[in-house]
Amino acid sequence: MVITCTHAGYVKRLPVVTYRSQKRGGKGIQGLSLKDNDFVEDLFVASTHDFVLFFTNKGKVYRVKVHELPTGTRYSRGSALVNVLQLDEGEHPTAVITCRSFPEDEYLLFATKSGMVKKTAMSDYDKTRRDGLIAINLKKGDELVNVRRVKKNEKVILCSSHGKAILFDESEIRPTGRATSGVRGITLKDGATMLGMEISNGNGDLFVITEKGFGKRTPVSDYPEHKRGGQGVYTIAMTQRKGNLVACRVVGPQHELMIVSEEGVVIRVKSSDISKLGRSTQGVKVMNLGENDRVGALARMVVHKKKAARVDPMQGALELGVPSDDDPIDIGGEEVLDETLIDE
Repeated sequence: MVITCTHAGYVKRLPVVTYRSQKRGGKGIQGLSLKDNDFVEDLFVASTHDFVLFFTNKGKVYRVKVHELPTGTRYSRGSALVNVLQLDEGEHPTAVITCRSFPEDEYLLFATKSGMVKKTAMSDYDKTRRDGLIAINLKKGDELVNVRRVKKNEKVILCSSHGKAILFDESEIRPTGRATSGVRGITLKDGATMLGMEISNGNGDLFVITEKGFGKRTPVSDYPEHKRGGQGVYTIAMTQRKGNLVACRVVGPQHELMIVSEEGVVIRVKSSDISKLGRSTQGVKVMNLGENDRVGALARMVVHKKKAARVDPMQGALELGVPSDDDPIDIGGEEVLDETLIDE
């Protein structure tokens, strides 16, 4: 299911196959009907059988099942999120994790707008409260921007709005309890903010996209490994025409990307259709946007292509095809959230 949340606080779920796949540079299709001055703020992909942990900008976590979220049509606005979650004024989800269980040997990694990071065991979040739990202690003026599952020996990639990225090993972050604030992950200067965090095993490409729809893929291996807390290196050449960086995801050739604008226009594009370029290059036009529109959210999905079923005329038996990927790459840091299968 595709789950969309708008700035005005509306939420809905919709089958992901509603959105057809397009080549890069397409104009997309209308993903939902919006009220005046409203725009899509968050976009998630999830399975109906999982727990959903909604982590909010104020550092709290709410746990629900996907089937508890309201359904809608492609054009409907959805239902008010406050009917599903008991949110405070000004509180909205900024990250979501889906899972079937809460193992003690797996961790959740948190990243905040000011560049702080924190690692906590998943088992600490196997609790439910209607008014939410404290997931991370935030300093005044800070906000939670992302949460990812992380395993031993995986790499952490942090990206800033000014186009810089830093890569370091997850062991640089010592595990702490649920109600802690964490440590410095990336040093930000000149008004930059941290826009996203990715987990990788060193394979795959880092896809980044700017406000005006310019993006590219760069091999994760092109990024030098540093100690946490540094300024990082440029991941895309920044210009005023492209705007600030707004999102990042680690992808392989088996992935599709769903990009949504603030005006609610949605495009699906295969990661392999996006140019693979060096770290300091400018990128290509991934999505055409209106003059006053900008990229709002990004989700990653895996597509499994099914072989056609056939009948053996001698035996009269039906031989079912099995799903197969186009040269799948284990990129690490995979989440159930992003791994919803799309049968094409």
